[in-house]
Amino acid sequence: MTYDIVTIGESMLRLSPPRYERIRRMRTLDVHMCGSQQNVAANAARLGLKTAFLTKLPKNALGLYAKDFCMSCGVDASHIKMIDEARLGVNFIEFGATPRASRVVYDRKNSAASTICPGDFDFDVILSGARLAYTDGIFPGLSGSCSDTAIEFVRSAKRAGCVVAFDVNYREHLWSPQMARQVQKEIIKNVDILITTQWDSEIVFGYKGSYEDIIRQFYDEFGCPVIGITLRENHDVLRGAWQTLLLHKGSLTYGQKYEMDLIDRFGGGDSWCSGFLYAYLTSDGDIQYAADFGDAFCALHHTIPGDVCHVTADEVLAIMGAKKDFRVKR
Repeated sequence: MTYDIVTIGESMLRLSPPRYERIRRMRTLDVHMCGSQQNVAANAARLGLKTAFLTKLPKNALGLYAKDFCMSCGVDASHIKMIDEARLGVNFIEFGATPRASRVVYDRKNSAASTICPGDFDFDVILSGARLAYTDGIFPGLSGSCSDTAIEFVRSAKRAGCVVAFDVNYREHLWSPQMARQVQKEIIKNVDILITTQWDSEIVFGYKGSYEDIIRQFYDEFGCPVIGITLRENHDVLRGAWQTLLLHKGSLTYGQKYEMDLIDRFGGGDSWCSGFLYAYLTSDGDIQYAADFGDAFCALHHTIPGDVCHVTADEVLAIMGAKKDFRVKR
């Protein structure tokens, strides 16, 4: 089978006490699946693309739960490896309300995905004919072997003629900025579509200044054909706005800005990546359309519980450029 998008990374269990209870007081938990690379594959599949997700899962009921979730979203899970005596990474989310911020507690050390090594997957076969390959800065931060695998995945994708997309996505609980910079420099030199934020750019690469300055610093060092920076505004814990800025062929392009309720902000960056990549692949690279579609998709994502945005492409198109209409749809 040939794919529109292939991603590699970690699948995680997401547990949260019913809103807005404290973790220290939890008695029941809401359950979702998460993991940025899985999110991208799942979102793109929900929009109608053929996607595959590469990872390792424990050979037990939790691993099957994660694999079933991928398949339920339409993701090809046939390449996932189930391994003995392994664990599924977990994160606990405590949803806040102004003035108390939301917070996350991770329990992912020594997860099955952290044991991924070069050679675990036949990239040349899996990526043959694929249109786009995606991973991010979280996956190589899981372990030294994941760093090596991420580098090999990107190199293999370039050999296969894939468009390569990468999100800087820095997580300080995984590794230092210095280690992240060393590995990501090796990855980004083979990247076609680079995605970042102001904070990740400053922490990992030391780039400062305006959004335009940061994008141009990335371009000057790496020369990626498309560079996007996501502009998240948090008015308070429960209200925000989303917009993106992209550099393509020397020109800067702003996507459409959306004000939104923050029902669930986790996975928001992944949803923008998914929407942008979907629109990019289905519009022959129309950057303005892809930016606008990604922003609209991301705005809708923030209104839905969970890390995956369960909406159709038609629902996204309906709010792009539409007049505000919050009446009940009957």
